[in-house]
Amino acid sequence: MIEIKNLSKSFGKHQILKDINLRIGRNEFCVLLGGSGSGKTTLLNILSGASEFDGGEVRIGERKFTSRVSMDKSRQIITQTYSLMPWLSAKENIKFALKCSGMKDKWLRESRAEEFLQLVGLAHRAQMFPHSLSGGQKQRVAIARALSLSPEILFLDEPFSALDPITRANLQLRLKEISSKLTSIFVTHDIDEALFLACKIVVLHDGRIIKELSNPKFNPHDVRYFELKAKIFDLINGEDSDPEYMI
Repeated sequence: MIEIKNLSKSFGKHQILKDINLRIGRNEFCVLLGGSGSGKTTLLNILSGASEFDGGEVRIGERKFTSRVSMDKSRQIITQTYSLMPWLSAKENIKFALKCSGMKDKWLRESRAEEFLQLVGLAHRAQMFPHSLSGGQKQRVAIARALSLSPEILFLDEPFSALDPITRANLQLRLKEISSKLTSIFVTHDIDEALFLACKIVVLHDGRIIKELSNPKFNPHDVRYFELKAKIFDLINGEDSDPEYMI
């Protein structure tokens, strides 16, 4: 479980996060939803250990952090930039990450890389280099690499925002299938993406959490889906609204 208490973060005189309090349960899929400048990516970076914070505390399991969350292979982050090494094949990218994590057995690295490429449907692209892969395929390699390290927590910072709509929808579905046994924290500005993926939706505006919503999982063709989406849109834009289905 992740617990955040009174978290704050500033850049110079500008306060980015203000008194953030949040609990994320084990194996929960939590979406941080907000517009540009809402603080959602800053919060994700703090939780993943990529950024320090100024005040408050973060608890992950039994560990408490008061200035920076330590990096750990049990916590992996995926961004929209893929971060693949261009001189390594898809399989070699995964094997290299496993080697860096301390896995000494090269045959185990080989089999594990094959296993996770199969999981994301890219076994037939194992020997291809990043420049020969599409954007969606690169992102699937990045997901396979992260999952091969057996993380307990997966952080995702708008990983599908640069992809075409069909590829994006396919990867959203694949992520939903393979993340059921992980705690996942996903940043997006897309309300439909949040409603498709999330167990919990945390809406941020101007550096504050203004609402936590349980996701009722309405059918996208249900009129209640459109009503809830409209209310969330108001929240993202800082307008006074009080959606139902609150936690």
